[in-house]
Formats: sequence, structure tokens, C-alpha cells
Amino acid sequence: MQPLTILLLEDDPVIALALKTTLELDGFKVLCTSHPAETIRLCSQQLPDLVILNFHQKHEQDGMALARLLRTRYLAATLLSTGARPQDLARSEDFYAGQEVLFKPFTRRQLQEAIGRLAIQIGPAT
Repeated sequence: MQPLTILLLEDDPVIALALKTTLELDGFKVLCTSHPAETIRLCSQQLPDLVILNFHQKHEQDGMALARLLRTRYLAATLLSTGARPQDLARSEDFYAGQEVLFKPFTRRQLQEAIGRLAIQIGPAT
């Protein structure tokens, strides 16, 4: 069985490197990008099993809209990370109630657990 392929959209290079390293140590194949347009391009070419992205993007597209697009167009599972408080996020008109979210700062274990929940929905990697 092949490892899950995770596409990581992170605009902070320090966080991107830390997450990429952590995910690779956990046995995942990781693709990284720092821009939403590149994320869409990579999804169309690589069809990752999971996309991890920020709720608040520095770029022109917000994370929730991008997550919706990736789920609809590429059937990609998405995991949002955010520094927002859970109650603020739940009140956001853009928030999708079924979306898996990691609240920053999160631990490696919380990351693993979130990926595990999504992996059940994804099914076995081929």
C-alpha cells in the first residue's frame, strides 16, 4: 500500500518546512506550495489524497473557498488550519460545518488524529 499524498499549502516557509518534515516522518508523501493557484494546478496534476491549508490566506482566495473548490472539483479531502478561535470560526458565514479544522497551535498528535479521521473517509491508498 502506498502512503497518502498530502498537498500542503502554507505561506510561512518556517511552518511549511516544519509541517513537511513532520508529515514525511509520519510516512506521508508531501507536496508543498505557498500559493492557492499553485495548489489548484498541483491538484489537477497530482490528485493528492489530502490538502492541508490555512483558513486565512495571504493571497486573493480565502481558505474556505479554496477548500470547497478542491472538494468539489478534485474530490480532495481538506484539512484547514487556523489561528482563529473555534467560536469565531463557527460564526463565520464562510465556514462549512463538516470541514475538519486544526486550531493553532496544534500538536503533532492532533495533526495525526485529524489526518487519521480524514483517512477513514478517503479509504485505503492504492
